[in-house]
Amino acid sequence: MEHPSSLIPHPSFKTAVLFLVFNRPGHTAAALDRLREIAPPKLYIHADGPRTDRAGEAEKVAAVRAELEKIDWLCEVKTLFRDTNMGLREGVFDALNWFFGQEAHGIVLEDDCVPDVSFFHFCEATLREYADDEQVMHICGSNLAEAATCGLAASFVFSKFALVWGWASWRRAWQKMSLDLDGLEVFLETETWRAFLPDVQARTYMADKFWTTKRRENQSWAYAWQYSVLKNNGLCLLPKVNLVENVGIGAADATNTTGKNPKAALRAGHLETPFLRPGGRARDLDLEQRVFYAYQKSRSKLWRWFWLKKLGLR
Repeated sequence: MEHPSSLIPHPSFKTAVLFLVFNRPGHTAAALDRLREIAPPKLYIHADGPRTDRAGEAEKVAAVRAELEKIDWLCEVKTLFRDTNMGLREGVFDALNWFFGQEAHGIVLEDDCVPDVSFFHFCEATLREYADDEQVMHICGSNLAEAATCGLAASFVFSKFALVWGWASWRRAWQKMSLDLDGLEVFLETETWRAFLPDVQARTYMADKFWTTKRRENQSWAYAWQYSVLKNNGLCLLPKVNLVENVGIGAADATNTTGKNPKAALRAGHLETPFLRPGGRARDLDLEQRVFYAYQKSRSKLWRWFWLKKLGLR
């Protein structure tokens, strides 16, 4: 018997997927193998171009595009292949504009993210369920803090963290994206910002990341999206188990995740159906803090960073 708060996945997967690739043919092949299992009927592919100052990168980019020719399930494929390198920030932002310009909703997967098949069904079911809910802006695939949530009865919780190792959203939400973090200074004085995390050190760290992104001192589009969700008082859905393994963590050719992080190597688990809604939307602030420590800065490293910042040593 169906539980009144359950979401039943559709028997045939129908959601469009945006696949973001660049210069890693091995990772591309692994992610394609997983996509082949779910066989999305529409596959959008964005491939950035090689950097002129990187020896051998043109050959790697060509090898990635050769892997894409192995797509062998029945689907509509749309491609946006760059001749020159746009970079992570502008390239992904433009790709997402392209994708949501044609699709009302969809799933976004980078080449180093290998999800469990249940990730796709979870995204599809919740995309359908919250299609007209303006406050819900983002569906996460990964959860490195699953030790705190895996025992919950509900399949997901509400969070403020827009985690992007496999995710999904709607055009209506993406239209609120501000790549330049408009209004940042004013927002950081609001009660909405102060309610984000109870720990002032964590908020200081996130504010610093936002300012660095606004000044274009990094290549991040993801911090701009996180800011956009917070500024619009949005909510994100966080699955109770980690559904996506990031196989690019610690790799020499990674753009943002070159450091070693044992937590980030968490394998993808499986989320059983039917998916059960939580009883309400109240956030668990202790859990939110754990998510911060898992994805941003560990407790000990945060303390050190904060006091170095205070003393003007960084």
